[in-house]
Amino acid sequence: MDVFKYVVYEQVEEVGMDKWIAAKEPTDFIDEIVIVVYKEGHVPADVLEDLNKADLPAELKGLSRHMADTQSKIAQRKDKRSSEVTMKQNIVGEDNVVVLNTNKRDRRTLEQIQKDMLENGGDMKRSRFD
Repeated sequence: MDVFKYVVYEQVEEVGMDKWIAAKEPTDFIDEIVIVVYKEGHVPADVLEDLNKADLPAELKGLSRHMADTQSKIAQRKDKRSSEVTMKQNIVGEDNVVVLNTNKRDRRTLEQIQKDMLENGGDMKRSRFD
């Protein structure tokens, strides 16, 4: 497209020394292209707007992506907090519910565990199956 615009501008400059603006017009067909050449000052506003439209720099794209990620994380945190509060309210409301697995870790040392096993006579494992 840029090469074609260069050719159009080159031909237009041969016609006169005025400044010209070439713009691609939309068409109904894929294989057809219409280039309209306007004299500077007679260009419609919508064509100028399309010509002046540019891609955002990578920094702005990254910033907008970061903002969107941050907002989604905040929303996820709020949802998680609200679901936790709802779950706690449901648990507190029922009398026959017992909270399990709150103390998962055994903080004793190996020596203490071995001492406890020797004091019990090694019957700890057998008592579980009885």
